[in-house]
Amino acid sequence: MSAPAGGETFRRTARRYFRGTLFYLSLGLLLGAGMLWFGNDNFQFLHSHMLLVGTGLFAAYGAGFWWIAGRSDASLPPGVTPALANAQFYLANVGLPGMLAGSVLPVGLGLDRIGVLFGFIEAAAGVLFAMLLSRALKAKPFRAGQR
Repeated sequence: MSAPAGGETFRRTARRYFRGTLFYLSLGLLLGAGMLWFGNDNFQFLHSHMLLVGTGLFAAYGAGFWWIAGRSDASLPPGVTPALANAQFYLANVGLPGMLAGSVLPVGLGLDRIGVLFGFIEAAAGVLFAMLLSRALKAKPFRAGQR
């Protein structure tokens, strides 16, 4: 049997998150090694958020969407749609780089507040993911061969 159209969209979103996870893992590890090498820990926020959000949280998002993809379209309740999954993906992938960029902007000119704005965008992505996953968890169990 072929995967439902919605299931493939959730799988594609999960794969995109896993690629992003590998990107932020590599970048965060390189930044951490660079901080050790140069004896400069000014970028701790950047380093830790690349690893915590970019690796940990994005991997959790990917795993959640992969799990949702394994369910048939018929078993998903209203409100768990590929369009919302895409919106969540774009919110998360705008929020994290903006938050990281805002963390290195100079304090005093108000530019550091940009990081806070993007932090709220990242938080909105997390809340949307929690809503999607909680709705999917409430759906009836998927059984092999069920459509």
